[in-house]
Amino acid sequence: MQSGVKIAIILFSFILIFGCKKKDPTPVPPIITFKEAYLSGDNSYSIIKFEFYDGDGDLGLKQGENTGAFEYNLYVDYYEKINGVWVLKSPIVRFDVDEQKYDTTFLHTRIPFIENENKDALEGDMEVDLLFHPALYANPQADTIKYELTLLDRALQNSNKITTSELVVN
Repeated sequence: MQSGVKIAIILFSFILIFGCKKKDPTPVPPIITFKEAYLSGDNSYSIIKFEFYDGDGDLGLKQGENTGAFEYNLYVDYYEKINGVWVLKSPIVRFDVDEQKYDTTFLHTRIPFIENENKDALEGDMEVDLLFHPALYANPQADTIKYELTLLDRALQNSNKITTSELVVN
């Protein structure tokens, strides 16, 4: 064989092997990065902003998906600082005097389905408003709160956990 033909075959083989990079079908968990958090002007809700990245692009829940593992996809834990110590308060349990029964509140929420037929990586910013009303939830001794969030993708893989900055309750 001529050396030119050998070089062409080697080059062609190299291009074939390394030039056609296929997507890895292995699901990868999303990654979230905290940006900022603050209370609304009237302290009736908390606003949390974070960035997200999902390499396999399978984020969000469809409208009809609302049971079992697909009930929520953004899990939120609520903490209060009492006498300088952080105390996990999720789920929030309080006694309803009018109905004479306990009421349990979860702050978990749903991120809507993001259409992505090509399964391309998704990234962007997200803002979540969480119900917070000091008269209903906060312990009178707590003057500061924070949240921890975890995002779940459609392959049921958890993101990393982020913690918000401390929010002073007025």
